Amino acid sequence: MAGYCGCSWKEPGNWQPQYLPQVSLKAHATILSSAACTTLTQTFVNPSSRVIKEIFYNFPLYDGVSVVGFECKVGSRLLYSKVKTKSQADADYQNAVAQQQTAAVMDHTSMNDVFVIRLGNVPAHGKIDVDITFVGELKQDSQTDGIRYTLPSKIAPRYGTTMSYSQTQLSPLGVPAGLRGMSITVDVQMEKGLVIRELESPSHRVKVSLGRVSSTPETSTFEPSQASASVIPQQNNAVLLEQVFVVLIKADGLNTPSALLERHPTLPNQCALMVTLVPKFNLRPASPEVVFVIDRSGSMQPKIPTLKSALRVFLKSLPVGICFNICSFGSYCSFMWPTSQVYDASSLNQALAFVDTVYADMGGTEMKQAVVATVQNRLNFKDLDVLILTDGQIFNQDQLFNFVREKAADNTARFFSLGIGEAASHSLIEEIARAGNGFCQSVTDYETLDRKIVRMLKGALTPHVHDYKLEVEYDTETEPEFEFVSDTENLTESETEVEEKSADGDISMEETTRSSSQLISLYDENFQEDDMNVEEDGRAAENLPTVTPPRAIQAPYNIPPLYPFIRTNVFLLMDPSSSEKIPKSLKFSATSNDGPLQLRIPICDIGTGETIHQLASRKAVIELEEGHGWLSHAKDENGNKFKRFHNETKKRLAELECQRLGIKFQVTGKYCSFVALEECSSSSSAQQDEWHNTKEYAVEQISPLKRPARSAGALKELAMITHARTGGVRHGGAHGGDIHYGGRGGGVLGGGRGSLQQMQQQQVHSQPMSLYASVYVPGGQPIPISE
Repeated sequence: MAGYCGCSWKEPGNWQPQYLPQVSLKAHATILSSAACTTLTQTFVNPSSRVIKEIFYNFPLYDGVSVVGFECKVGSRLLYSKVKTKSQADADYQNAVAQQQTAAVMDHTSMNDVFVIRLGNVPAHGKIDVDITFVGELKQDSQTDGIRYTLPSKIAPRYGTTMSYSQTQLSPLGVPAGLRGMSITVDVQMEKGLVIRELESPSHRVKVSLGRVSSTPETSTFEPSQASASVIPQQNNAVLLEQVFVVLIKADGLNTPSALLERHPTLPNQCALMVTLVPKFNLRPASPEVVFVIDRSGSMQPKIPTLKSALRVFLKSLPVGICFNICSFGSYCSFMWPTSQVYDASSLNQALAFVDTVYADMGGTEMKQAVVATVQNRLNFKDLDVLILTDGQIFNQDQLFNFVREKAADNTARFFSLGIGEAASHSLIEEIARAGNGFCQSVTDYETLDRKIVRMLKGALTPHVHDYKLEVEYDTETEPEFEFVSDTENLTESETEVEEKSADGDISMEETTRSSSQLISLYDENFQEDDMNVEEDGRAAENLPTVTPPRAIQAPYNIPPLYPFIRTNVFLLMDPSSSEKIPKSLKFSATSNDGPLQLRIPICDIGTGETIHQLASRKAVIELEEGHGWLSHAKDENGNKFKRFHNETKKRLAELECQRLGIKFQVTGKYCSFVALEECSSSSSAQQDEWHNTKEYAVEQISPLKRPARSAGALKELAMITHARTGGVRHGGAHGGDIHYGGRGGGVLGGGRGSLQQMQQQQVHSQPMSLYASVYVPGGQPIPISE
C-alpha cells in the first residue's frame, strides 16, 4: 500500500495523520569519487484557514548518511539553522513555539534510516520551503563493478512497531507519485585522470551528459572525469518516483586504491583524508562453514521470487567439499539439516529441491533468534560465514547488532547481509555487515543479481586477514618521519604498566595494606567540606576524567576486513597542529596466514571542501554512539583505561565527544540536532550561539614552542590559573564559565581538565605571539586571566 512521506499533523480525537500537500521537489546530488552530497528542496502548503501548532516531517535516508544542512522558510519568515546539543536544540524550539514564533527542529529517530523534522506554528495558507543537505558514502555495485547512488523511495515497515502498516509504508518524496514540480539531477566529478565511461539508471529513464556537469556552460571543453544525469519527465511532464531512484557510475580506474586530502574552508589548518581501499590479493581460498539464513516472514511475500533466485545462484556457486546449511526464520527458525553437510552433487540437489518449497509462511521476523541458533549450531572445527538474506524489517535492532559484534570479535565468524527489495532497511543490513566484519549488498526486483551473489560468496570464502595498520607518510623535505594513525601514544599500554597492575585492579596489595594500617580520625577539626558546584537544573557539576583524542581520529577506528575487489572507505580527521607537515602517501599493511600484506597509496590534494570532513566526523560519531570507536581504546591522564570507567562515565564522555564533533563539523546524530529559529527569537539561543563562536577570546598563540599543540605545559599552567579563579572549569553552555579555544564550533569533552585537553587539539600558529586567554561570562565581556 503506497503511502506518503511528508508533513503531517493530527487533529484532536483523530489518530489518522493529516498531510500537507507537496507542490514541488528538486533533488540535486554531487558525487565526488565514492562520496555524495545531496540537496533536497521541497515545498508544502497549509491548505487550512488556521495555524497548525506542530507538524512532523518524516523522510528516509540510508545508514551512514548525515544531514549537514537544513534551511526552512515559512511564508516570509526565514528560519536560521544550527547544529546544537539535542537538549539545547529542543529547549530553543519549545521556547520559540511558546512565544508563538515559527521554529523547526530535526532529530534522528530510533531507526537510523529515518529523520524527523518538527515544525511549530505553521500559519494559515502558509507555504513551507525546506532545504535539506545530506552527505553519505556510496556503495559499490558488484553486478557492474561501478558506484551506486540511491535516492530512497520508501520507509520500510518494521516488525515489532505499534504503527499501522499504512502509516509506515511511506513514499519518500511525497504524493502524488507523479509530481509536475519535481526534478532530479545527479552531477558526477571523479578524480583527475579517471575517465567516466557510462552513467545509467536501472530504475528510471534519464538523460545523460558525459564530459560536463549540469552547471557547465555549453561552450566549455570536454572533461572526461565529469558527467551528469537527470530524470526524464513522463506523461503530463511529471516525474514518477514509485520506486527507488538508482544511478550507476562506471569509470576507468575505480578499482584503484586512492587517498583524497580535503582542506576545510573555515576551520584553520583542518584537513581530512578519505582512503578508498580496493584489495587485489591472491591468497589461498578458505574452507569455512557457510550457512544461509533466509527470511521467510510475511513481509517477504512479494520478494520470495528474488530470494529464491539469489539462493539458487549461491548454492550453484559453492565449491565442492565445503560444509553448508540453510536456516529459515520467521516467528521461529528451522534448519534444512540438523548440522551442516559436505557440498557434493547429492547435497546440492537436496538444497535446490528445498528452495522450491520456500514461501513467506513463517509469520513474524525474529532474526536474532535465527542468528543465535546458527552460531550455536556451528561446526566448532571450522570458521563460520553467515549470509543473511532479508528485506530488513525488524524493530529491535541493537540486540542483534551486539550479538553479531560479540561473536565476530574473535575472527572465527563473519556475517554478510543481502538486502532484498526496495523497502529493505539499509541501517539493518549495513550494521549487520559492519558489526559482523563482512559486507552487504542490495538487490531489487528489476536488477540482475548473479555477479553480486558470486562476489559476496567469494568474500565469504576469502581467508581471514587481520592486524590492519595505516600510516601517514610525509614529504621528507618537511618531515622525515611517518606517523601511525591507529597506534597513537595515548592509546597504547606498555608492558611495564601491565606488570605493575595487579590482577584485580591498579593498586597493589602492599599499598592497600600500608594505607589501611594508618589510623584516620573520625573527627578532624581542620577538615572543611569542599563546595559542590551545582548547575541551575539542580545537577551536581560533572567531574569527568581527562581523555585526549588521538592526533588523527580514524573512522572506522578498527579497519574492517577487506575483500578482493570490494571498495572500503577509511576516514582520517587530521590534527590541525600537523599542518606544517605535507602528507605524501599512506602505507597500509596487514597480516594473513600466507604472509604479510602491504600497500602504498599516494595522496591527492583536492583542495577545500567539507564533504569528507562531514563524512569522517559522522562515521566517528556513529562508532561512539554504538559504544566503540577511538574512545573505547583511550586512557585518561593517569593511565586508567576507558573500559574500566563506570558505565555512566563512559556514556557521558561518549556523549560529550559526539557533541564536540557534531557542533564543530555541523553534523547531526543521537546527541546533536539541527534547530531553525527566527532571527533573535530566543535569548537563550543567541547566547548559545555566542558561546560556540568565541574564537576572538581564544588561546591564539603559544611562543616560542616549535610544535605548540603537542606540548601541554603552558596549557596546564593556564588551566591551573583558570581553576583557581573560577573554582573549576565547567561544561555548562550558557550556565557556566569556560576556557575558549581557536576554531569554529566549540564543545567540551568534559568538565575541569576535560575541557583543557580540547585546547590541545586546536590549531595554534607557530609565529611568535603572546598568550592570551579568558573566561567567558555569558551576557558580559571576556575576563582576561593571563597575558
